[in-house]
Amino acid sequence: MAPVPGAVAPRLVECAGFSPMSDPVIEIVVESWEIECCAPPPVVGEQATWRVLFVPSTDHPFSAEHLWSVVPHDPAPRLHRDGVVAAWGGGHTAAAPPPGEHRLRGHLSGAAHVFPEDLPPVTGRVRRLRVLSYELAADPGGTYALSPVPGSVAVRDVDASPRWFARPAPRVGAPARSGQRFFAGVPQPGRYETGIVVDLHVGA
Repeated sequence: MAPVPGAVAPRLVECAGFSPMSDPVIEIVVESWEIECCAPPPVVGEQATWRVLFVPSTDHPFSAEHLWSVVPHDPAPRLHRDGVVAAWGGGHTAAAPPPGEHRLRGHLSGAAHVFPEDLPPVTGRVRRLRVLSYELAADPGGTYALSPVPGSVAVRDVDASPRWFARPAPRVGAPARSGQRFFAGVPQPGRYETGIVVDLHVGA
């Protein structure tokens, strides 16, 4: 994958831990496909609006622990913290917490396409943007699946989110048994830009 002229080299990061909301800035992780599809690319200094899902996690690089107020809601509870409302995004992998106040570890995922219709948006001014990337390696089992290499997460600061995120060029598939050829690209190992981290000042 050729470097982008003028781009800042990624730096390895460690970003987990408890962080109280003394400054009304929240970190929202937006997947690359959200922006590549049709969501407006955020720009530092400009306002941005996202619906946010709370995704419980302990190993995500932007996982942090906060005190949330959990409110019952159908089909999944809502989480409230300092004016921010998030929908529970644990899916079927984690049990939703009961009503009340709880310290929960996870990250906020920004959604522009798939979210509860009545989920209120979070609007603020963009303080900082970081492109998130991982080194992905081939599955040793011989499938086309790629998995993140442990310890390979990196970020680079940008002034504006890209519309398209960097990834290795796919390889055209091998001929099928029928003699016809697969034209869908086969993902290749390498460094993939998987999304962008938006530092949103919700008090602005």
